[in-house]
Amino acid sequence: MIELNSLEQLEYFKVIEIISKSCYTEIGKEITFSLLPKEHTPEIILSGARISVAKEILIKNEFPPLNYIPDISENLIKSKIQNTFLREEEILQIITLAEISRNVYSFMKSKDNDGLFNEIINSLFIDKAFENMIKNNFDDKGKIKDSASAKLKEIRRNIYEKEANLNKVINKLLKEFSDSYLVREEYVTVRDGRMVVPVKSEHKRQIKGFIHSESASGQTVYIEPASTLELNNDILSLKFEEKREIEKILKVITAKIGEYSEGLLKSLNKIGEIDYIFANAKYSIEINGNFPTLEENKPLVIYDGRHPLLIKRIGYSKTVPLEFKLDKENVLVITGPNAGGKTVVLKTVGLLIALIQSGIHVPVHPDSNLHLFGNILLDIGDNQSIEDDLSTFSSHLSNIKQILEKADENSLVLLDEVGTGTDPFEGSAIATAVLVELQKAGATVLSTTHSSNLKILANQLEGFQNASMEFDKLKLSPTFKFIQGVPGSSYAFEVAQRIGFKNEFIDLAKSFLDSSKIKIEEFISQLEEKSNILKDQLSKSEIENSRLKGLANLYQSKVEKLEVQKKEILNNTKIKADLLLNDINKKVESAIKNIKESNASKDVIKKEKSEIEQLKKEALKYNQKNTILDKEIKINSYVRLKNTGTSGQVVDIINNKKRAVVNTGKLNITTNIEDIEVIKEAESKAPVEKVRTDYSPDIGGLKLDIRGMKPEEAEFDIIKFLDDSYAAEISRVEILHGKGAGVLKAMVHEILKKSFYVKKYYFAQVEFGGEGITIVEFK
Repeated sequence: MIELNSLEQLEYFKVIEIISKSCYTEIGKEITFSLLPKEHTPEIILSGARISVAKEILIKNEFPPLNYIPDISENLIKSKIQNTFLREEEILQIITLAEISRNVYSFMKSKDNDGLFNEIINSLFIDKAFENMIKNNFDDKGKIKDSASAKLKEIRRNIYEKEANLNKVINKLLKEFSDSYLVREEYVTVRDGRMVVPVKSEHKRQIKGFIHSESASGQTVYIEPASTLELNNDILSLKFEEKREIEKILKVITAKIGEYSEGLLKSLNKIGEIDYIFANAKYSIEINGNFPTLEENKPLVIYDGRHPLLIKRIGYSKTVPLEFKLDKENVLVITGPNAGGKTVVLKTVGLLIALIQSGIHVPVHPDSNLHLFGNILLDIGDNQSIEDDLSTFSSHLSNIKQILEKADENSLVLLDEVGTGTDPFEGSAIATAVLVELQKAGATVLSTTHSSNLKILANQLEGFQNASMEFDKLKLSPTFKFIQGVPGSSYAFEVAQRIGFKNEFIDLAKSFLDSSKIKIEEFISQLEEKSNILKDQLSKSEIENSRLKGLANLYQSKVEKLEVQKKEILNNTKIKADLLLNDINKKVESAIKNIKESNASKDVIKKEKSEIEQLKKEALKYNQKNTILDKEIKINSYVRLKNTGTSGQVVDIINNKKRAVVNTGKLNITTNIEDIEVIKEAESKAPVEKVRTDYSPDIGGLKLDIRGMKPEEAEFDIIKFLDDSYAAEISRVEILHGKGAGVLKAMVHEILKKSFYVKKYYFAQVEFGGEGITIVEFK
């Protein structure tokens, strides 16, 4: 189990708090706040998949019919207690739950095509009759209706009559008092449930009655006239009777709720789950999140990874992405300048792992592959303890000692500036020992350092790998770009120069530096530069090879399609020829019959038959064109590939005449001799020419609109558009495929996934087209 202290340091709970703010229900918020990383893969994957479905729904501007529901679980449990009752507002909250449950059920049933929500939605409470039965007892203001019982109706009728009589009496008295200037104002009010008259304090003894209260100033007293005493008593008695009857009705309703409480309680929790899932989906849209694979037998890979809280703070596009891979090496030593982003890399990896183990989408490319860990152990930041009288170094050592005791093959260990805070040489030795021990334990380790010795050792020790943060020497500032496989310099002098230290001071500082240290830093800096150059050259080479391979595959596919079409045309021609021959035979027989019946001469009969035979010969040419010539296969022979029907010309024969190289016009295909057959020259339309490696792009714009096109029509346009864009050195393009049924979108993503020179692709932001537009970035 990942320790809470580690989650606190990774700011995991800040992300949880952000998600909780999108929850409608109290239960949804409770589920969110109780969320902790798990190790059970199927449970994690199910959570991620459900959030993906909810995300698709939200992207289509469709929203579940959720609304605020408090945590009414205690009231539902209380409803099962005999002879108890819930207040009117508490019952109405339960009815709201029942209505939302029914509406959410209908909504999710129509959206959950994959059945991922079956377990949840099948547990929702659905009973319209129950809703009506309870609601029929309440009016629009949420109070019990007169019709809830015959007795209540009678009581309220009596109250109405008594209050009407009381109003008449008291209004008459009020008029008299007003004429005598005994009252302050001509109105009545209620005190302690009884109707009273406001009287000036100096006149209170002139009115027979009972004083119930006086104003704060003491200038007004509230008197119940003696003549209204009996009517007030009657009304008060009826009000008590009304209250008892309402409680009796509420007991009946509560008992009925108690019968359904188990189903309602389960539904309350399931509504909370759905609320939590859609809150997560909203968060995923906000951070451009995805759910990567979780395969332990594959390397830990993060493509286009970003820190979620940085995205919220500075925006997605301004957050520098992390490209990260761990395979055989389980210890990564990260070096580079101060404030260059080393600690951010540690926290990004740790937070992404913690969130994904909670089933939450994270801002990475979907092709990323993360691993699950039993624990995440950290030593990040200044842990100096005044309370325990520990220095920074001692505090770090104490923490690292605990990490060494806990770490195993299921641990992710994140160490920031390991070995600092003491003598550099001794600190470096301790840091080396710590990393070696962690490597032996099988832990996955990411450690930042400024130690030159560690940079060298990471290049020599088995299971270790160097990495660094890039520094722009021209601007004298970090780029925050993570580079794997190469150690980095601390660039202390360059940073000092950027801050404004004079050159004389920098030179003075360098003069106190050990010469071997200078050589190491210079070597690392040169190595970093050469590595970047080689990476750029390799990247360009890979992209060019990918482009050429893509073109070859494209043209091969097109050639094969054309050959299939040709075969179909030839087949149709043969069918037409057969029909023509059949028609001619019928005409021959008909002509002969007519000639005989008309007693024509032999010369006429001979002439008719000769003309018909000539027609038959012409028709037979359709079949003769496709007759295969039984000749020996040699260079320049025109042949057809038996398995595909593709035709071309033999340009070479190899492997002791067992294999032939056939030029089909655009491609050279090597095949076995027995897999081809000789054909007539006329049948092969493919002129022999060299395979093209040059390509002249023709770009019409940075957008390709394929909306409304059929997939087979759009496929060639998409591939050609990508080839042209890359050849024109365009870094970013857009493909407008629309949302619709998702066929074009799926095809576009399949092509992009297979393309070797596409760096990444993603949907546009919701306000700019969302899932109707795919943005493509080239390598």
